Amino acid sequence: MILRYSFDWYIQQFAEAKETAEDFLLSVDEAYFLKPPAQNRWCVAECYHHLIKFGYIYHRNLSRALQNSRKRIHNVDQSFRPRWLWKKAADFFEPPYSFRLKTMSSMEPEVTADYNRFELLDEFMELQDQFIAQLEHAKNEHIDLSGTKVSHPIAGFLKLTFSEYYLLTIAHQRRHHWQAEQTLSVLKEKYGKPHAG
Repeated sequence: MILRYSFDWYIQQFAEAKETAEDFLLSVDEAYFLKPPAQNRWCVAECYHHLIKFGYIYHRNLSRALQNSRKRIHNVDQSFRPRWLWKKAADFFEPPYSFRLKTMSSMEPEVTADYNRFELLDEFMELQDQFIAQLEHAKNEHIDLSGTKVSHPIAGFLKLTFSEYYLLTIAHQRRHHWQAEQTLSVLKEKYGKPHAG
């Protein structure tokens, strides 16, 4: 049995994110991929571009901190439980949600004209693979995911454990995947199924 918040549990979450993204993005019609559901709302492509942009910032920050981590554990199957505050923060991010958060300007998606559905999927899949490889390396090195607190890459006054970083990343990804699903649902309801050709 895989324990929640363990190495294998986090690896499983990123693997599932790959499957979910592939199933969804390959099902999205090109006519709706770049179409926002309303003014000042993100299209499907922007939801995923934001996740890729945000994810690599977290991944780089984690990589540097993991390289310098000296705290080790014996049992690599143990759970690295997040602190109460960060567990609640992750719960807040999880979909479905009703409260929208303003995205920092540095995390806003770029102009959508050049987005390619298959390239964006490949980028997202590669990001998940990098998180998985990072976790597998940390597991092989017996790194304590709760033993070190690392400054947030954007809000430096916040300090999270490795486990809390991974938990927030996973919740954030699910949040915006759900947003992309809702976007597609709105477009289909508003315009119906796109006509071929």
